[in-house]
Amino acid sequence: MDPERIGVHGLSGGGTQTAYISALDDRVKASAPAGYITSYRRLMESVGAQDGEQNFYLGISSGIDHADFIEIRAPKPTLIMATTSDFFSIQGSRETYSEAKRIYELSGKPDNIQITEDDFGHGYTKKNREAMYAFFQMNLQLPGSSIEEEVEFLTAQELQKTYTGQLSTSLGGETVFSLNRKETEELINKLQAARVDFTKHLEEVLTSAKKLSGYEEPSVINEPVFTGRIQRKGYVIEKYFVKGEGDYAIPYLLFKPDFSNTRALIYLHPSGKSAEAAVGGEMEWFARNGFTVLAPDIIGIGEMGPGIFKGDADIESVSFNLWYTSTLIGRSIVGIRAGDVVRLTGVLKKNNEINEVYGVARKEMAPVLLHAAAFDQDIKRIALIEPYSSYQSIVMNRFYNPKFVYSIVPGALKAYDLPDLAGNLAPRKLLVVNVTDGNSESTDAESINKDLDPIKTVYHYRNADGQLNIVSEKSTEKIFDLYLEWMK
Repeated sequence: MDPERIGVHGLSGGGTQTAYISALDDRVKASAPAGYITSYRRLMESVGAQDGEQNFYLGISSGIDHADFIEIRAPKPTLIMATTSDFFSIQGSRETYSEAKRIYELSGKPDNIQITEDDFGHGYTKKNREAMYAFFQMNLQLPGSSIEEEVEFLTAQELQKTYTGQLSTSLGGETVFSLNRKETEELINKLQAARVDFTKHLEEVLTSAKKLSGYEEPSVINEPVFTGRIQRKGYVIEKYFVKGEGDYAIPYLLFKPDFSNTRALIYLHPSGKSAEAAVGGEMEWFARNGFTVLAPDIIGIGEMGPGIFKGDADIESVSFNLWYTSTLIGRSIVGIRAGDVVRLTGVLKKNNEINEVYGVARKEMAPVLLHAAAFDQDIKRIALIEPYSSYQSIVMNRFYNPKFVYSIVPGALKAYDLPDLAGNLAPRKLLVVNVTDGNSESTDAESINKDLDPIKTVYHYRNADGQLNIVSEKSTEKIFDLYLEWMK
């Protein structure tokens, strides 16, 4: 191999790797990324963020765009290969080329940046391939013609050079999961060491959780809009919506008992505000016990989601591409949702008849309530029903429940885990019922209990053992007994 004549080319995911390798490795003389280069602006205006590996952690918030992968190479030769009907916006490809062209002009080599495009979807065309051949022949001093010839392709068997077709399973070695797990083990060890001085650690947890989750404290709480009323025996259900953090509404139901106990409850359910709103549902039970109950459809839930966007990573009807976007901008979905829960707490506090606000959350809504309650002392008591135990449980196990992804904070394990947030609630009353692991399983009780130990430790040292109740109880009849004890 001639180290002075190294070229890199690939399409789609290969185009992604080509862009990264060529930007980061000075040994690459000529680069031709295909079916990838566009711009984040045009990407977000069309199909949104794509595969996970195409999204740098905090990429957009750090000012990184596709043009940077090319401009950092200037004046080394680069060919952008694009097609007009690709889901990678052709307008973004053209704009990125124009921007990079100016950098190459300043570098004194304007001809070293080129673009070839053809009318096609996501893939190759003969025109673009021949442009690529000519590009490498010119810049790597390769002989021959750039006109494509008919060739006899190798068979699949000839192309497969290992027994299984995968290096990791044929020869042994690391996988993406095993590499992530190793890094996570190091983060968990640092986290465990920090927990020794839990007073200092928990102070830092709040600061880190706000920053990493992208939480923004509500500065303005708009007046709710009243849209209707349903009369029921012993209580009334009123329908409202209030402006959320962004350009969207938060619709919610407000259960108002005939005889109030001056306490209110925010009820978060993964299926939305109507999940337990029927006669005989949990919200009716709370209303009949004197609680004013607010049940919202926070963004992405019920009336506010999930929308029609799926992207190219739709796993069990969960669009991972939306979560990938949160990694790019540093605004996690759970952080935005937590901000809106705090907003709703403010709505309840404006009611002069309400003295205290409690919170109940089920399953993947538990991390939302945990973040909101950790950030807002006005949420006085918290009940988590069937929550998963930790972010650690998701990362350390190969398989996890895809529905949990929206409640994950990118980068959280650098500074905290869900049990740290729960410990920070002490001495507030905390009820935790039927905890699962990251795959919604409760079979590995030892690992789950180990995840919960930090909560128990903090509650004990804050002399609040009696305020913490962690139980494994799947019986629906017993849940109301647990609620009654929690309410005392």
